[in-house]
Amino acid sequence: MAERSKRIKMHDEEKLKNINPETLKLFQKYQVDMSIRDLSQNSIDAYNSDLKQWFIFMHDNQFNLSVLDATEDDITEYYYWRKQQGNNVNRQKRVMSSISAFYKFLRKKKIIKESPVEFIDRPKSGQPIAVQTYLTKEQVQLMREKLDEFKDIQLQAYAFLSLTTMARVHAIANLKWGQVDLEERICSNVLEKEGKLVELSFSVETKEYLEKLIAYRNENGINDYGWLFITPYVREDKPIQDGTLNEWCKKIGNMIGVPTLHPHDYRHSYATLLKNAGVSLEDVSTMLNHSGVDVTRKFYIKNDTSKVRELKDNVVI
Repeated sequence: MAERSKRIKMHDEEKLKNINPETLKLFQKYQVDMSIRDLSQNSIDAYNSDLKQWFIFMHDNQFNLSVLDATEDDITEYYYWRKQQGNNVNRQKRVMSSISAFYKFLRKKKIIKESPVEFIDRPKSGQPIAVQTYLTKEQVQLMREKLDEFKDIQLQAYAFLSLTTMARVHAIANLKWGQVDLEERICSNVLEKEGKLVELSFSVETKEYLEKLIAYRNENGINDYGWLFITPYVREDKPIQDGTLNEWCKKIGNMIGVPTLHPHDYRHSYATLLKNAGVSLEDVSTMLNHSGVDVTRKFYIKNDTSKVRELKDNVVI
């Protein structure tokens, strides 16, 4: 008999009253849509339960994000959290279906142009819902070497800007040169969750890649319309798509033997590398633009157990 998946109990009437107003308004419209589709009450209750748990997660862990602002990374973070709580593949697939159906409704009503869940692969039976990758120092060095061999300066700049700023994929996609101060190595007025404007800092190595990218475009007469990262489809009012950066990330992952590499993994990886190098949790949390250290500790830092193993090895029992 198959093992029953652990249930996640997050229902909280008080928190539901304080869910992002835009999310609640769209959720109420969705109730009307479900009622005219002749769904059974059990089906409606199941969809609603899944969605309310997701709303509460965003309330508690993602600055009470609106469903219209939630990106592929934000939703993947929620799926990964559910997996960590003990959900099996079948329950995860049901939750993914509920969220996907909600976004399908939003597209049908022309409230959104594309659904962020379209970029997330659903797991097959026996496979994990998401693999959280924490790049090691050795893997970062391998990435550096492989990208150098590949000789795509834009890909190099993207990888190391994403890694060292620890910015979310949507923020990276919407960066313009006017926000970048190469001398100070910062990106200013970067739009983050809940409309917050934050400052991102990047490494000296990243600065060198960005300078090379500027030189390459100038030498080849490439019009980037002011955007850092471009494709032939980018225009002045149309930045690169988050999904395109996701594909770039997968390409880099395949180069280094990490096919599961995902844009959000850069954020987790550098946070962990900094913490293990001695940077305080408070400082790492500030760099991630978290409101406090709890989210940083729970979802972003992979504990380094090597010291614990060394202590055990030195004790003879």
